[in-house]
Amino acid sequence: MNTTAPPPALEFVCSEIWGGNRPVDRAVELPGVVGRLFSKPCGGGRGGDVHYMSVCGSGLLSRTCIADVAGHGEAVAAVSHELHGLLRRYMNNLDQRRVLADLNRTLEQGETLQLATAAAFTYYPPARSLSFSYAGHPPAWVFRRSSGRWGRLSLDAADGLANMPLAVSSDTHFTRGRTRVDFGDRLLIVTDGVLEAPAPGDATLYGDERLTAFLNDHRDDGVDDVSRRLVQELIEYTGDATLRHDDVTFALLEFRRGPRGPAIWTALKNRLWPRRGNTAE
Repeated sequence: MNTTAPPPALEFVCSEIWGGNRPVDRAVELPGVVGRLFSKPCGGGRGGDVHYMSVCGSGLLSRTCIADVAGHGEAVAAVSHELHGLLRRYMNNLDQRRVLADLNRTLEQGETLQLATAAAFTYYPPARSLSFSYAGHPPAWVFRRSSGRWGRLSLDAADGLANMPLAVSSDTHFTRGRTRVDFGDRLLIVTDGVLEAPAPGDATLYGDERLTAFLNDHRDDGVDDVSRRLVQELIEYTGDATLRHDDVTFALLEFRRGPRGPAIWTALKNRLWPRRGNTAE
């Protein structure tokens, strides 16, 4: 019998950024958000999926970014390093489009082509406001407690070179969607490794419809249970316990009540008495 206790949740504090492209399967806590982050490189070690979470200097604004880089090794390391720096630079900015625009410009001007898709989300608990942007990335799924159903969190159509994958063109512009969430609503962000998991034999892809059906079938389960069952679902669908078809990454988040009291008091308290974060582990 395995009696090893699971690692504690990563509870993010003010001015903290955490992530990279290493394997991870762990509970996370951000201001007003609890969830689980799973990432498994197909070849072991470090993969082509990059994941980062951050909290602003006041301990209120949180950001989640997931990128899927074409390639491995130095190309992914460069994207990971640049994304970390941009999240640091724009940590206190409400608009995640600046992160994508600067990352796109850097990659497009680089010596080697590093195509990538990315999804970026910003959550502000006092207003229960979630904003989101995509760079050629599959739209996330959102669960509304009021309706009891999962659906896609898509952007409105935009003119010109909008929301293209990173490094396609320096003329790409990124749009932003906004929505208000209720306590108990959920968000699922995935990379192609989830949607393009192949069935043995005919290689039929797992796809959007199967994922939506799975989520609705398990809408009453806890976040950790849904995460574990999704991994098992992909293993059973592919017939491969090691999921070697591609890097597989997803973040399943649930919105909860945020820091209590006025936002200005929370910000002041966090700046005067900052807590020790996970980057010091």
